[in-house]
Amino acid sequence: MRLSFRRAAPDPDQLLVRTVCHELRPPMTMLSGLIRALENEPPEPRRGELTRLAAEHAAYAEAVLGQIAAAARGGTGDRPAAAPLGTFLSSAAKSAPPGLLAVTATRSALHWPVHPWHTRQILINLIGNAVRHSRGPVRLRSAVRARRLRLAVIDQGGPTAVLRAALERRTPPPGDHGVGLWVVRQRLADLGGTVRARALHPSGLAMEVTLPRYRG
Repeated sequence: MRLSFRRAAPDPDQLLVRTVCHELRPPMTMLSGLIRALENEPPEPRRGELTRLAAEHAAYAEAVLGQIAAAARGGTGDRPAAAPLGTFLSSAAKSAPPGLLAVTATRSALHWPVHPWHTRQILINLIGNAVRHSRGPVRLRSAVRARRLRLAVIDQGGPTAVLRAALERRTPPPGDHGVGLWVVRQRLADLGGTVRARALHPSGLAMEVTLPRYRG
């Protein structure tokens, strides 16, 4: 006799809680660091920049909570106005440890209209994955080609079986591992975008995202 075990479907409430914890961790960590820096910095010259970054991450955390609350009510929440990628690219990049991430962006990419909350979530999750799962420097490239915004997070790793499975899975991950990439895929599905993993020669991994123009 052969026994078969059916894996239980993920509990929607547990998934919601795990998503909240995962998505709020980066802005809360950044806010804590910025607040400590504000306490220690002299009034000039960096106080204004630190205050601006703190306000941006607080607004992002509020937006995440708003999305989660809307999802809990069975809705999608309000659609924010489009914002140029350049308005928050630098603050999203600061989710990486200092000196680890290099950012390049074309002028057209900086002016490309995007969903400000979803695109920030996508970038923070992909940057966070690159920092956690690879060694060495990480690069973020932004450009516009064929009427699409092209974002690439490049690290020293490579495509693995786990990564390929995460990109193909049709249900949420059962644990905390893989939640970030699941969120990325859901946000891109909402925006009509795509994500893929591409091996680089002779080594390296590029997580490549395409996004159409967002019109709010």
